[in-house]
Amino acid sequence: MIVLLTVQPGDHISATFRCPAEFARRTADFAGQALTAYAKVLVFPRPADRDELGAVQRYLAGRSPALRAATGSGRLQVLDSRQVQLAPGKLDPGHLHAAYAAATEEAVASGYSGLWMSVDMSWAADAEPAALVECEAAAFPLFTSRELTVLCHYDLGVFGPDRVTAACRAHPAGLDSRWPLRHQRLPDNRTLRLTGETDLANATAFAALIRGLRPGDILDVSGMTFLDVRALTSVARAVADLGDLTVHATRSQRDLLDLVRAAGAVRPPRR
Repeated sequence: MIVLLTVQPGDHISATFRCPAEFARRTADFAGQALTAYAKVLVFPRPADRDELGAVQRYLAGRSPALRAATGSGRLQVLDSRQVQLAPGKLDPGHLHAAYAAATEEAVASGYSGLWMSVDMSWAADAEPAALVECEAAAFPLFTSRELTVLCHYDLGVFGPDRVTAACRAHPAGLDSRWPLRHQRLPDNRTLRLTGETDLANATAFAALIRGLRPGDILDVSGMTFLDVRALTSVARAVADLGDLTVHATRSQRDLLDLVRAAGAVRPPRR
């Protein structure tokens, strides 16, 4: 089920797990790929005392010589989420996004290709469910440079099925995604290029990307392999609402957008 070989720099991925050992194994695989990508790695297990954090670090170091060297040099660090994500005392999206952005900038300034983070999301168990979903979906600007890569693990023993489903939909990809949704702002700072596919599994993440479009932007979906009706409708509505939004699409995608408009799902573009 796990397709970690598909992880690329800039991915924001959701995963579920049932025990700390499963989190540790997936984190070790993820960290190994991060090292191959010449990235720095931060690991945030569930909130725990120093001994438990140390056990996670020793496990990772024992998985391979590369991980052992990385833990020894500080390139791979196991940190306490209570000192980072929960520093304000509760979920604070502004704090969280600023902290992740600063850590990414620091990693790049230190000569790494970027920052890869593996996070046990149990630190957010007490957060208001809708606020957590919005925080995950609204994080997309952190990933547009493709320098930050984050794997968010949701413990099925901590989060109920409805919360897990909602949270995973706020991520562009899951570990079992065959065609993960990826996005990148091009150097012109106007073009947002999307690849992969979108359906119900990542609908919240896709909607957040579309809401983030600005007047004068160019949305390039020509590299996407699938957009469901919900996604096509949101693109058509963005064109109508922004007026001067340009959409680069394949012929078949343009035909589908025309069908959505003809069906009356959106009002005509403003003049």
